[in-house]
Amino acid sequence: MNARFALPLIVVATACLSACSGGEPGDAAGAKVLRNLLERAKVPAKLVSFKKTSGRGAHIGNADVYEYQYEAEVQFPEGYEAQCADEKERGPCAALGIASNRSFPKNEILRSEGMLHFSGTEKGGWIGEDGQTY
Repeated sequence: MNARFALPLIVVATACLSACSGGEPGDAAGAKVLRNLLERAKVPAKLVSFKKTSGRGAHIGNADVYEYQYEAEVQFPEGYEAQCADEKERGPCAALGIASNRSFPKNEILRSEGMLHFSGTEKGGWIGEDGQTY
């Protein structure tokens, strides 16, 4: 493909993905997914702040997907012992953006970066990692 046409094609494909899927998941959807993932994993945490830092959509097979990067501040009102060394599947440590075992004293705030994944629905919304539609 001619390099002169590559960038416009990418811009058009991205715009189509956004238009076809109802736009990109925003801060409210990302924060809700993160809260749900932490709650499901029984992590005693409170989301203090959350913001999307970037994201990118793609069309894989017959599905639209969206990779969502964020920054968050998570507080541990009762403290928390994160057991990450043996986490083999995407679980609470991945959601918290940490890779090794770590103790969080009562009320400590973790500033983290992480990634969430969404898949497009037929009606133009998004299904988050928590299984909810946004």
